[in-house]
Amino acid sequence: MTATRETAVQGSSRADRTGILAMWSANGVSTLGGQMANLAVPWFVLETTGSAARTGLVATAITLGGVLAAVFGGPVIDRLGFKRSSVITDAGAAVGVAAIPLLHAAGVLQFWQILVLGFLIAGMQAPGDTARYSIMPGLARRAALTIERANAVDRAITRGAMIVGPIVAGVLIAIIGPADVLYVQAVAFVVSALLVAALVRPGSHEEGGAAPVQPGRHYWGELLVGLRFVRHNSLLLSVVLVVSVANALDASLVTVVLPVYALDVWGSPTSLGALTSAIGAGSLLGAALFGVIGHRMPRRLTVLLGGAGGALLLYGGLALTPPLGLMVVLVLLGGVVAGPVVPLLFTVVQTVTPTDLYGRVFGALQSLSSAAAPFVIALVGFVIEGAGVVPTIVGLGVVYLAVTLGMLVNPALRRLDDDRASSPPERTGARPAPDRTPAA
Repeated sequence: MTATRETAVQGSSRADRTGILAMWSANGVSTLGGQMANLAVPWFVLETTGSAARTGLVATAITLGGVLAAVFGGPVIDRLGFKRSSVITDAGAAVGVAAIPLLHAAGVLQFWQILVLGFLIAGMQAPGDTARYSIMPGLARRAALTIERANAVDRAITRGAMIVGPIVAGVLIAIIGPADVLYVQAVAFVVSALLVAALVRPGSHEEGGAAPVQPGRHYWGELLVGLRFVRHNSLLLSVVLVVSVANALDASLVTVVLPVYALDVWGSPTSLGALTSAIGAGSLLGAALFGVIGHRMPRRLTVLLGGAGGALLLYGGLALTPPLGLMVVLVLLGGVVAGPVVPLLFTVVQTVTPTDLYGRVFGALQSLSSAAAPFVIALVGFVIEGAGVVPTIVGLGVVYLAVTLGMLVNPALRRLDDDRASSPPERTGARPAPDRTPAA
């Protein structure tokens, strides 16, 4: 059994929502801790070393840790089970975060140790996110919810944590300092681990338990099984290509374009905070909308309109350099329009992936969809210096529109709505015939 539009347990009088409520809460708390760590760790490095170069190296270590762990952690997640993996990774992240201020207080902290710990913290977060994402379909069925609604609530909570986390971290850093903020983040990871350990009780691999071990299959063989599944499934491959471009453009917008734009156009860091918060708030509202009517929405049309509409409102609005108040409204609307895209694509991936491949496939997709971002961010910085910020925004918007509208001619992505009525096998041994539809 696999998640589709009709995955709710129809007519069930014994729906158990304890597990999914605990998982939503844990994901929110863990994301909150991760967002705080992403701000507090680099700030701690900058404050204690005074070196922007070292701060950049720590950010690079964190990024690499997340990407590599997402790829190589998949087989381990499937072997351990989603629940156990979530608990272990949150506990490991708590230890890694707390180790930084503890070593600093002891007077023995060295820069290479921060690099290693930053790498390990991100290396814990990425598999933990994958495990919690993988467990969602099974818990949704037990709770008598459609997978669309379960994913929408989960993404809305995550978006909310991504909005609140940096704000809370910034306030706490100003009040108690970055070292003590790291202790707060460690506590957040511990709370997440305890919620899952105490309240999620899996009855199968799909609900969080360990997958059956296949005799004779070693780690590398299991890793390649997940990668081959993505490569041979044209729908998944096309989704990851579209998402990787979108993620790279979004990351460059938030980390490079908007700070430069806010300084050049309005000359105020407050404007940057207003735009960033508006993006998050709009995405949150869009995800909530998907939770209400997502199971009725045509998937391909939703992705097309969400991607194209969001790009026009956001990139088009920025290119016109309107007053700040109007730009905040445009950014908010763009987030609402594009907000359903992420939970929708999460649902599609869960629908076409056999449950015993969740960890490997989701880990591969997570890493592949993030791999281009560091290179695009660096490239966009050079383009801004050479061409200016507004021409760069126009170029990014054109690329975004081209990738989104390219879905109209991609045969694989026409299956977004076809596959919502199908159920792939629960075990990879009963997999359907290889998909040979050409990918984008």
